[in-house]
Amino acid sequence: MKDWRAVFDIGKQIDSPDKKRDFNQRHFAEAASRYDIATRALSFGRDQAWKKYLVSALPETAAPVCVDLASGTGDVAFLLAERFPGGQITGIDLTEEMVTLAEQRNRYRNVSFTCQDMGETDFEGHSVDIVTGSYALRNAPDLAAGLREINRILKADGTAAFLDFSKTASPGMQRFQYWLLKFWCGLWGTLLHANPTIHAYIADSLKQFPTRDNYYRLVRESGFELVSSQLFYFGMLELLVIRKKG
Repeated sequence: MKDWRAVFDIGKQIDSPDKKRDFNQRHFAEAASRYDIATRALSFGRDQAWKKYLVSALPETAAPVCVDLASGTGDVAFLLAERFPGGQITGIDLTEEMVTLAEQRNRYRNVSFTCQDMGETDFEGHSVDIVTGSYALRNAPDLAAGLREINRILKADGTAAFLDFSKTASPGMQRFQYWLLKFWCGLWGTLLHANPTIHAYIADSLKQFPTRDNYYRLVRESGFELVSSQLFYFGMLELLVIRKKG
């Protein structure tokens, strides 16, 4: 079993885009086999409901081209296929192990998966109607680059929706979130993988993520307008819907 003291060294491993990309590849490769169990446990069973809420918040579109970032084992991609049976859905993930699991679960003809970095994809510019991501942007090796890439691939007036942990401006609440996530997520990392760092990294990734207001500012500066925001669990999570400016 990995020493719990290792959970306090995570921040130094994700403090630059290159280091965070390398960490994410190692981390999610190890987490992949029990990732679905972990997301259900960490969210007290609410994970699927939140993802359904994400997809239901998207505008009605006849046959959209959709890209799901950090698609993991495919939950959101499959929900998109059910919401938009005439659409074309591609889930991308940085980790081959996640892509393999998603492909094994896939029973939809209009869904495919590929291994890509969300900050530099191979999609043509202005070719995508909808971009989604659950726990995606917080894990982006370079958040600004990720938002620029989303803007590049989206059509004018295209929509993006993201579900993730949210960082309040209150220092006291930030400390509470950090220690709560450090303990709760580290506990499940220990139970599922004998390695507390596997999910305790969430606390450090949120610590390095911008506060809610700064996040909104960066989104606007990247060429988007805010459509809606829905907070869950007393503001600890947020569903943010944005639109590319036409």
